[in-house]
Amino acid sequence: MTEAPKASDEAPGRWSEIFVGRYGIYTLVLNLGMTVFAINQFVVATIMPTVVADLGGLDYYTWAFSLFAVGSIVGAASAGPMSDAFGMQRVYAGAGLVLAIGLAGTALAWDMPSVVAFRLVQGVGGGAVASLAYGLVAVVYPQNLRGRVLGFVSGIWGFGTAAGPALGGFFAEPGLWRGAFWTMMVLAIVFVFLAWRYVEGRGGHGRLSDLPFWRLSMLALAVLLMSATSLVDANWLRLSLFALALVLAAIAFLRDRRSTHNMFPRKILFMGGQLGAGYWILFLVSIVITFVNTYTTFYLQVLHGIAPLTAGYLLAIQSMMWTVAALSLTGIKRSMEPFLLAAGLACMLIASIAIVQTLENGPVFAIAVAMGVCGTGMGLLNIPAMQRVIAAAPEGEKQIAGTSVQTVRNIGISFGAAASGMVAAMAGLVDGASRETIIFAMNWVYVVNIGFAVLALLMVIPFFLLREQKQ
Repeated sequence: MTEAPKASDEAPGRWSEIFVGRYGIYTLVLNLGMTVFAINQFVVATIMPTVVADLGGLDYYTWAFSLFAVGSIVGAASAGPMSDAFGMQRVYAGAGLVLAIGLAGTALAWDMPSVVAFRLVQGVGGGAVASLAYGLVAVVYPQNLRGRVLGFVSGIWGFGTAAGPALGGFFAEPGLWRGAFWTMMVLAIVFVFLAWRYVEGRGGHGRLSDLPFWRLSMLALAVLLMSATSLVDANWLRLSLFALALVLAAIAFLRDRRSTHNMFPRKILFMGGQLGAGYWILFLVSIVITFVNTYTTFYLQVLHGIAPLTAGYLLAIQSMMWTVAALSLTGIKRSMEPFLLAAGLACMLIASIAIVQTLENGPVFAIAVAMGVCGTGMGLLNIPAMQRVIAAAPEGEKQIAGTSVQTVRNIGISFGAAASGMVAAMAGLVDGASRETIIFAMNWVYVVNIGFAVLALLMVIPFFLLREQKQ
């Protein structure tokens, strides 16, 4: 793919420009892929308590989220080398096909281990679809249109916010949760057809030597080790698995920095620069929002007696506000981005504290407000963080920066899901746990989350210390 021409100034382009001609085709295709990806998130969050009630296996509850994220890491990180080898068209459509296969497999699942196995397959396809979408934004659209396109993508998440819980609740309340996955599979097949028909780039060099097998394996194993902490009983063993997971993840990033074919910009870990700080913010807020989301529909249904559809929409308030905040900021000047980052991170910290205060006794209205504040925070910081990461990357690493944004977020999501499961397991959450035990476990999960929110807020400091990008 050819790189987009540079914008002559920092003023945003017109909305109409992303819907016409070549840009319009890409806007349609990449947002359809993101639609399936977004709906999937909210459908699964809505129906998982019903799936566990039907199949059992509460120990595997967070695995349905963490293994999806593991697959997303593999899919997102493999997308670039795969498209170089076989062409963007084949890989983009192929990723949608893998997603469709994973959805069909989950619809046919016979127990929780099979559910999480096919969620892994969904993650591989979905992660590649999302990663290639952000990569297309980085190289197809000029800089003055990227904010518009990213804002429209946020609008698609808003559609997923509305459609996901409705679809999940429609099938979950009568106990027909499998129908939700069949419906999403049909949407994925439509995306496959359109991607194959309209996306450019059919050629490639045919070699997979650039695929980072060892680094991906280490990242995947790190998340699997963290997820395994929910299946063991001894706390010393849980902490050992957690420590080993961190070591493996660190080795993977250090190897990537020295690699000829790196998955991430080389200064991704440097917190003192805007590039590294932007990635750390995306990583940490992904952990925070995953901690918030993983158990929300569970404790709303178990502790407050909320129906699956209602619980799904209470969680969806978060993404509704994310979308509203993001769309309202698409024309904001670059000089305002550090302030938006700080405001967004502060909102997420406030929401994390509020959830701890309300999860046991409510009122449910206060929980809904906390979800809205959390989503507003993500809406305020998400586009500025991605814009800064892409803009701060060296010229030869801008496409890597675009595609790796989703990879880093997926790593944060997977670590967040695994870590929240570990905390819950250490606090005694098991099948048949008493109300008191559930309350105790949920309190621990959300108190730990406050710590991650504080760390994320600290990462905004370099954006105020460095007025101009210096890497």
